[in-house]
Amino acid sequence: MKQCFIRSILQILPGLAGVLLWQTIVYGVPRYEFFVGSPLGIIREFGVLWKEENLPIHAMVTTLEAILGFIAGCSIGTVVGLAMWGSQRAYEVSRPYLIALGSVPVFAFGPVLIFWFGTGMWSKIVLGFLSTFVIAVVQAHTGASEADANLLRVVKAFGGTQRQAFFKIIVPSATIWVLSGIRLNIGMALLGAFIGEFISSRMGLGHLIIVAEGLYNVNQIWVGTICIVAIAILFHASTIPIERWAKRWQ
Repeated sequence: MKQCFIRSILQILPGLAGVLLWQTIVYGVPRYEFFVGSPLGIIREFGVLWKEENLPIHAMVTTLEAILGFIAGCSIGTVVGLAMWGSQRAYEVSRPYLIALGSVPVFAFGPVLIFWFGTGMWSKIVLGFLSTFVIAVVQAHTGASEADANLLRVVKAFGGTQRQAFFKIIVPSATIWVLSGIRLNIGMALLGAFIGEFISSRMGLGHLIIVAEGLYNVNQIWVGTICIVAIAILFHASTIPIERWAKRWQ
């Protein structure tokens, strides 16, 4: 417990020192605040946005878009990736399309998806899905392919079916790979939702940031950015119990 507390203090100190240095510089040269903002200005802007601009609603919209895109992309991608283990030909046929989809920046799909689905939540959810789907497919298929061949031969030697080999060997083997993909996809889902909001939206943290950019309000930009970081941290924290359970199951 004591070591954990010391480690937490050591992790906080560099950030706290950076914030104090930032505020000191801005206090000494006030005109710098227009360009870089200030910690106290961010706190003031946070209070204003909370009361007048419905900051919690903006944060909830972005969170919901990211969560739905994340769940859809990770779940469907994982199922597809594991299913491809049973059909190497299906993987070979789909591989060029997966590479193409993964190579195109998700930003390129934004205008088209907003044209198709409108400026509401659906376009952002689809962008979140596209941002996470390919990673989930590749991670799941790679994990399944890395399964111990000797264990698969043992299952076959004892008369086990392919279904039994899949659930007893393949799925546990792919678990760690899938969890690694989930951690990667946390940021990708938020990126997809944010890009959609940045292109065209009426609500969300991306909308809040682009409005602040038009008003040259750097402190409001920092508020939106900090909220996105906080959402990402909460997402990551929520995966820790799942990871512990999965490791025990594996």
